[in-house]
Amino acid sequence: MNTVSIGPLVFDGARLAAIAAIIVFLLTAEITARVQRRPGTDAARWAGYALLAWIVGARFGFVLGNWDEFASHPQDVLKLWQGGFSPRAGWVAGMAVFAAALLRQRRAAVMPLIVGAVLAFLTQQAIGIAVPRPQVELPAMDLIGLDAGTEQLAGRGKPVVLNLWATWCPPCRREMPMMLDLASGSPGVDFVFANQGERADQVMDFLQGENLPFDGMVLDPRQRLMGRLDAIGLPSTLVFDAGGNLVAAQTGEVSRAALSEMIEKAMKE
Repeated sequence: MNTVSIGPLVFDGARLAAIAAIIVFLLTAEITARVQRRPGTDAARWAGYALLAWIVGARFGFVLGNWDEFASHPQDVLKLWQGGFSPRAGWVAGMAVFAAALLRQRRAAVMPLIVGAVLAFLTQQAIGIAVPRPQVELPAMDLIGLDAGTEQLAGRGKPVVLNLWATWCPPCRREMPMMLDLASGSPGVDFVFANQGERADQVMDFLQGENLPFDGMVLDPRQRLMGRLDAIGLPSTLVFDAGGNLVAAQTGEVSRAALSEMIEKAMKE
């Protein structure tokens, strides 16, 4: 996986690129305005408007594109930390702010915005190149079932959603009901919930306490999957196609809509 650890914080490549791009955009817009020696341009304020417009527009575009998922769970629209943005819709919204600056005769503020946007885009692309998603195959590994039997991970002949989780992990606990519900409605996909480092009784106590089914639950007591998949944070969700090739992954809590898109991508491979 293309995850990056900065102290106690863990980011996947896409989120790191987005955060870096935001920082570069805001700093560049302000610095460019100062170099122009035109402090009255309100470049920082317009940059803030543009950034807010991009976030709202990108989220709105993603929600519209996945309305079937959000219609039944409208509260998920506000869960931005789960990911789910449409870059094209974001750029359209951002360009609307550029146009507004011109219409309000704030031409001097447009140049800092343009320079910031260009450098932010280049930063995002550079991080994407520097932290590429590696070619990963579903490991051929025997995992332990809750009944103490063994289950082979690879060779299933269908797409696989592999979720690495633990009962002590709050995001894991939050997303688990959604993932189990999605699993029950996805007959052509195998969901494997590989608990990392805990005992069977701990896992069963959690599932029983939350009134959740045991379907797809396996144990990885030595956390071998974390090492084999270069996963450095929980939860980690990886989606493989029918041939066992990784097609999408996310470190951190995932939304129903985002996971559904990942599964759809795997089905098309």
